[in-house]
Amino acid sequence: MLPLETERLVLRHFRDSDVEAFHAYRNDPEVARWQSWDGITHEAASDFVRAFATGGPAPAGEWFQIAVAERATEALLGDCALKLLADEPAVAEIGFTFASHAQGQGYAFEAVSRLIRYLFDERGLERVVAETDAENLPSCRLLERLGMCRVGGGSAWFKGRMTEEYRYSLSREGPDTGAPNPKS
Repeated sequence: MLPLETERLVLRHFRDSDVEAFHAYRNDPEVARWQSWDGITHEAASDFVRAFATGGPAPAGEWFQIAVAERATEALLGDCALKLLADEPAVAEIGFTFASHAQGQGYAFEAVSRLIRYLFDERGLERVVAETDAENLPSCRLLERLGMCRVGGGSAWFKGRMTEEYRYSLSREGPDTGAPNPKS
């Protein structure tokens, strides 16, 4: 599966040299604000990087993390997450996290676009879905720029408060209303 390349980026396995950058952005409160985690110890960051240093997509129902690095420098900018749904093997859920200094430069769009192309064109999946907090406007805008349609959502208890979540979907054929795909 990896590496996947774009004009400016490489989506690859994590490397030992990524630990410091990974540890830094996972401990940035602005980055963690929209994530299920609030930070990570240096030891846990090292363990995480080692866990995703090899292999391919995890078994259905488990997340697999992909490092996103700048092609020219190999500097870690963030990561993408991928989970094949256990009850719908032709559907993948995706996620993404980028360091503050890498946000607002089109890196997330470039990386996630490439991941989606891989999932549709090379893996033959039928649908890609994502969830985000309704208040995370940059994430909502990114998912919509990628062609994903908001197909639902709901309330959730998140980080000590009630929040609204949006669910987005994109089918291989294009924008998706969330209706079952007759091919899946």
